[in-house]
Amino acid sequence: MDAAIVAINDTISYGHRGGRLIAGVIVMLCPFSKKMGFNPHRHLLVTEGGFDKQDNFGHCSEI
Repeated sequence: MDAAIVAINDTISYGHRGGRLIAGVIVMLCPFSKKMGFNPHRHLLVTEGGFDKQDNFGHCSEI
């Protein structure tokens, strides 16, 4: 899970002139599939940008 968050933050920060951005991420862990069989997987809802050190939101239109 941590590797996914690091990759998202790196992708959001890439090319941003203001420096490093921290993305907002909501993660949901789903242990079952549609047929109720054991199939652990994640769903991630990610912001289209991130916050810098001064808590300003930087929009990232090209991901």
